[in-house]
Amino acid sequence: MMSRHFRTLWLSDVHLGTSAARAADLLDFLDGISADTIYLVGDIVDLQRMKVRPSFNAAHRLVLGKLIDIAAGSTRVVYIPGNHDVEFRQVAGSEICGIEISLEEQHLTARGERLLILHGDVLDARIRKGTNLERFAAAAYTLLVEADASFNRFRARFGGEFSPLSTRLKMKLKSAHEYIRRFEVTAADYARSRGFDGVVCGHIHRPELREIDGVRYANDGDWVEHRTALAEDAAGELMLLHYRPDGILGSTGDRAAPLAA
Repeated sequence: MMSRHFRTLWLSDVHLGTSAARAADLLDFLDGISADTIYLVGDIVDLQRMKVRPSFNAAHRLVLGKLIDIAAGSTRVVYIPGNHDVEFRQVAGSEICGIEISLEEQHLTARGERLLILHGDVLDARIRKGTNLERFAAAAYTLLVEADASFNRFRARFGGEFSPLSTRLKMKLKSAHEYIRRFEVTAADYARSRGFDGVVCGHIHRPELREIDGVRYANDGDWVEHRTALAEDAAGELMLLHYRPDGILGSTGDRAAPLAA
């Protein structure tokens, strides 16, 4: 993979410690990319799921080692914990192995845009209805993603490409579409209310880059279903990066091209 350098890189929802994490792919991605600043936007290590069903293999450990090595160099690495690694919020304001821990961050792009960076779970109370059906759906989705990972590993043995069933099912459900729409609009409104030009988040496992009523909304996606990251180039242009084993595909502009995961 050809090495590429960016001004800023955002990654989230890796879920190390679970069978669903695409750790080997992320390691390959990190080997072929560099940045002045890397924001880890939550759910990097899934401490929540590890309490129930831990799965932390060599690839997972190598990813953590790689991030620590990057932080030891000239790259600033900032970790913004999410709802699956919420325990790290207790040490916000400190450093772990050279990685800064922060509840949220403000980023100024090369074009002068002020971006609010947060995982996104802080918006849940404004979006979710808290019904039993919704809680059941969330639990069922977690199990589906893990089963999906096992199925795709089986397909890979016979030359099959990574094709997450969970993503296809999720995007066929009207309720999922509506939830994603509410999340995106709420995130943009929240950033606007705090005086920012845009917001960068993760949390919902749906990569996106577009403008919502004059506010830049960017979601860096995940490394369970989509294998994506958000990047800023030297000119301040934001783009979604889609990992493929034979290289990294970038999409620029207000809306990223559809994913062919």
